[in-house]
Amino acid sequence: MLSRVANSIYWMNRYIERVENYARFMSVNINLSYDVPGLFADKWDSILTSTGDYESFRMCYDRADKDKIVDFMTFDLRNPNSMFRSLGEARENARTIRETLPKEVWEHLNSFYLEVKTFSEKKDREIDNSNDFYEYIKKGCQLFFGMMDATYTRNEGYQFASLGKFLERADKTSRFLDIRYFQFDAASEIKTPTPQELLIWSAVLKSVSALNMYRQQYKTLKPQFIIELLIKDRDFPRAICYCIKKAEYALYRISGYRPQDSYSNSAEKEISKLKCDIDFTETSDILSKGIHKYLDEFQTRNNRIDLEIFKTYFELESTKQ
Repeated sequence: MLSRVANSIYWMNRYIERVENYARFMSVNINLSYDVPGLFADKWDSILTSTGDYESFRMCYDRADKDKIVDFMTFDLRNPNSMFRSLGEARENARTIRETLPKEVWEHLNSFYLEVKTFSEKKDREIDNSNDFYEYIKKGCQLFFGMMDATYTRNEGYQFASLGKFLERADKTSRFLDIRYFQFDAASEIKTPTPQELLIWSAVLKSVSALNMYRQQYKTLKPQFIIELLIKDRDFPRAICYCIKKAEYALYRISGYRPQDSYSNSAEKEISKLKCDIDFTETSDILSKGIHKYLDEFQTRNNRIDLEIFKTYFELESTKQ
């Protein structure tokens, strides 16, 4: 497969996964601000910090408030990670390789982008019903991934798509879990949470569509159980461990090697080391280190894997993503 095509498939899926995650995250936090009006009064900038968009926001605005942040995260083209900007990047990547994609995938992504574009062109970009709008975004992304799973041959292209999706998902799960750190001090992580803190933890679970699955597995809402589910669980599809495991599988399928036979390139080496470290790190170890520090280190390593993938497979590609 040409590196240009592989690069576009990889980033197309990363961008769509980013859009879906941001839609879920924004919807949950907007609803939380309505349920507990005083909780986010001066905390909206923590959302930008957790997603890594704070510096970009400060370059555009002097003051952080709810309306500015919602617009910045949803429509603002100056934000390289906004939902509309990411959807546009995904569509552009798909357009350049449309001959390699199932017809249904391209047509859906193209029409999905154009429909969201009409929202972005509204006066003051006001969203009449945020719940309905973000639900529409989520369903559009899920339909994209459903079409990919149902119509794409399991070849190298599909493995690059899977690799991009799961690396992006792991990163966003870690960032949404890290929002908890910016709301309260680190010492409260191992203490009995207050009712207000429990609302935050519930919002974290909702942000990754994990609340119902959590309730089936655990009887009470405890931070250590939430951390265990979202980091260590091997079966929940948005847990960090699960995502890295799936990304590792896709990466080795591309090269034709097997993890048990050692690695064939630096990207495989980094992802296998990360997967093993997650497997052999107990929840108590994470709490002892501090959840923010652990997740910060994970994000750095996850980004390193992305860099090694670029060096191994995409470096000859001159197009900058």
